[in-house]
Amino acid sequence: MAQTENAQTLPMLFTRGTHYEVGHSIGSVFREQIQKYFSSSNIVQSFLLPFYNTNKGRDIFAEYQKAAEICFPQYVTEIRGMSDGSGMPFENLFLLNIAKEVQIVHFAEVKHELHGCSTVLLNTPDMKIMAHNEDCDPMINPYRYVVSANIVDSGGQTGTVSHKEEQFTSFSYPGMLPGYAFGFNKHGIVFTINAIHPMKASIGSPPVGLISRAFLSASNVDEMVRIARNDGHGSADAFNVNIASLNHKEMWSVEVGPGKPESPLKMTTITEQVDPNKPCHYYHFNQYQHLEGIEQNLIYPSTFARAKRAEELVPPRTINDVKAMLGDTQNNKLPIFRRPNNIDLSITACTVVFDILEKTMEIYVENPNMGNAPLLKLPLTF
Repeated sequence: MAQTENAQTLPMLFTRGTHYEVGHSIGSVFREQIQKYFSSSNIVQSFLLPFYNTNKGRDIFAEYQKAAEICFPQYVTEIRGMSDGSGMPFENLFLLNIAKEVQIVHFAEVKHELHGCSTVLLNTPDMKIMAHNEDCDPMINPYRYVVSANIVDSGGQTGTVSHKEEQFTSFSYPGMLPGYAFGFNKHGIVFTINAIHPMKASIGSPPVGLISRAFLSASNVDEMVRIARNDGHGSADAFNVNIASLNHKEMWSVEVGPGKPESPLKMTTITEQVDPNKPCHYYHFNQYQHLEGIEQNLIYPSTFARAKRAEELVPPRTINDVKAMLGDTQNNKLPIFRRPNNIDLSITACTVVFDILEKTMEIYVENPNMGNAPLLKLPLTF
């Protein structure tokens, strides 16, 4: 019998069609992954379904769905397509797309470490790197995949964004819209998402999963900020989006808070550093570093341990330095490159390295600091 225990896999789907058709193809191709995750997930069984099975939960669900349909109707259509393709009820898949809002904001008894990621940016004239550890629930990790989609849809659905064509590649979780991790698009926009954990959600604002899906449509950095602010509706939850562009020297890190009628946000520019004696890097983990006035849930020791360890390391100057930082395991209890233990429940599902000058994306499913080759390497162009 062939030995497969150490096999590395990361399924990838190439798809083209309308929003509904692309959603349907994702649902049908990854039907087994979506169904298995939903039936086996502790988050689903302990938080999402109990939440939905109460009158208050259904009322809040309805508020999130209404806001999503007002701001991002085309992406709700994608969820409906995914629902039909996977054979799963729409309500179940929409629950997956509001999982963070439900788990952290609507369940006060959640006391364990929730999941969040790490991003490192490096910006010099000859080295423009954005790299990211995608950290998640170990139960969801076996079911993740990559979607590369070309959406052509003149269906007249308007809202916060109204592009008739989109082309993007994104890491994705089962049953969730692409975007809430990392990705890039045909306009040269590259981004990563880090969760931030507020104490309160903005009911009546769209969930972050819909906002991050809209980022995949953005034609420039200004549009990314406009989508994040979402004037008139804001964001239900908090997050950080780190942005690079194939067309600009600068990089950006935007912290966004929950709020209505627009999301409060703080944008930090990581300028190109030409002086080799000055720092040229930037880190972001899972807490606000710049945006003030948002009450955070600060019960997450991994966030602070990763930030502390990053500051202890020699500031990165090369791509290998960045990989070494994201692969660091010096703190065996709360490392930057994470494996589940009795203190930290998260796993680093993969590490992505965007090389902006070389126009490539590499995805590592093993520690990038251990000499491992990327499992996937793609051009950042279409």
